[in-house]
Amino acid sequence: MRNRMVWLLALVAWTMAGRSFAAEECSAPVTTASGQVQGIGEGGVCAWKGIPFATPPVGDLRWKAPQAMPAWSGVRDATAYGHFCMQGGGLFGGGGAPGAGMSEDCLNLNIWRPKTQGSLRQTQGSPRLPVMFWVHGGGYYTGAGNEPQYWGDRLAENGGVLVVTINYRLSVFGFMAHPGLREEDPNRSTGGYGTLDQVFALKWVKDNIAGFGGDPDNITIFGQSAGGASICTLIATPLAKGLFHRAIMESGLCELSQELDTAYSLTRESVDKLGCGFDDLACLRKLPAETIIKKASGSLLNGFTYSPCHDGYILTGTPLAMIQSGHYNRAQIMAGTVLDEFGKAVKLNSTYYYTQPKDYEKRLQKSFEMNAEQAARLAGLYPLASYDHRPVEAMGRAFGTDAVMQCPAHRCLIAMANGRNDTWFYRFDYHGMKMGKYIGSYHSAELPFVFMSFDRGSSNTFYKGKDLTHEKELSRVMQGYWSNFARTGNPNGTGLPEWKPFSPADQRLQVLNTTAVENQPAGVEERCEFWQEYSTDFMPMANKLIKSLF
Repeated sequence: MRNRMVWLLALVAWTMAGRSFAAEECSAPVTTASGQVQGIGEGGVCAWKGIPFATPPVGDLRWKAPQAMPAWSGVRDATAYGHFCMQGGGLFGGGGAPGAGMSEDCLNLNIWRPKTQGSLRQTQGSPRLPVMFWVHGGGYYTGAGNEPQYWGDRLAENGGVLVVTINYRLSVFGFMAHPGLREEDPNRSTGGYGTLDQVFALKWVKDNIAGFGGDPDNITIFGQSAGGASICTLIATPLAKGLFHRAIMESGLCELSQELDTAYSLTRESVDKLGCGFDDLACLRKLPAETIIKKASGSLLNGFTYSPCHDGYILTGTPLAMIQSGHYNRAQIMAGTVLDEFGKAVKLNSTYYYTQPKDYEKRLQKSFEMNAEQAARLAGLYPLASYDHRPVEAMGRAFGTDAVMQCPAHRCLIAMANGRNDTWFYRFDYHGMKMGKYIGSYHSAELPFVFMSFDRGSSNTFYKGKDLTHEKELSRVMQGYWSNFARTGNPNGTGLPEWKPFSPADQRLQVLNTTAVENQPAGVEERCEFWQEYSTDFMPMANKLIKSLF
């Protein structure tokens, strides 16, 4: 009995010592290139919040490439989230963590790492964790890396990975192109300051993450919507060469970029509203940030207004075109979409909603400028019998899902698979949230499952008061896939349904749902071939659809 008691006391002491070590490790200063930072222990993770990765882009640094953060003395507190970047409001207004304000001084990042790293170091000799680098979405117009739905604590703890989320300049501050700005830049770059922020943050992670327990030689970039488009841009741009090893693109748009002339036209429109002369950069840099964000052109209601430009430095063409030409950063990739994306939103347009079966092909011709042959072919690819004989449902799947999201992702996977990269394709089908009958598996519906954030931010609206047993199990599976891919380049692992890879010859798709997680033929080849032929220019078609809905 005495020996058992001694053993129990020793076990308790060892456990408490381990907890104390983990707590102390979270608050122990970590050295970065600019100085030391001190984090905090939260539940099962260590967290560092609001770490600046670049000099605030204010004053003369507005619309310039990010600059290294000057060194600070002492230990910087990293226990509270920093500002989120200037952005539009209204229906699609974003925002960051509660208490975090909006400011141009917003180039900061957040880090989460499992506390178990402490005990692992004691027993295994300083192992490094796979790094997952998150780029938020929001149409390049809104959003923040510290939004509650993106907090990385649960993914880090459950997946055994280190999670980083970042801010980058948005809207007119992140993507305004101007010939004068191009002239003053040593690389003749303009219109991609948000992208340059992403690359700069990635370099910061590469250089500093080892001090936080991350592996700088095992970095996976991942993002959704405009964040997914950013992932494709990072794959394409030579500026990110050697900075990452794997990529996860969620509902990404590999053709979301623009020519300089298009961007210059938008700038002229904005400058006219701001009251400065077009060539008066000094005037533009002196204007209050609040005035610029309020008066400058651009709104998600008008489509994708802002995006990186083909300036010859960041991009030479669309990211997809660069990948297809073979000029991109080789990486293993996992990509996919949700089942409906914007498809259910098509019902918001009364013209589409009340279209009768007999008028299906006529509506396609009139609304989407198709000829009779194209309309007949599309009607054959999306037969009304498969959509409850409702043209609005068929058009929603055709335009709101396949044309805008699934087929661009498919084209990217084909291009990268042809380049001998390991590729994995998924589709998220779950629509059992509140109002799911009406909104379907909507654009961004997978996010609460990736971050297990059902009770946080906007996700709480759809899951509050709901029994989440099945949802949390699907989240467990998805976090397993995402973290396994980050660890090894293969999403498969113990306790997870088999996921077969995608190849041009054997196009497989992993369906993710609470009813079943299973692998099946992708079955999108013929449809995506149609969209490739119908629209060689993605942006006008996507913007036409969005404008028609609102």
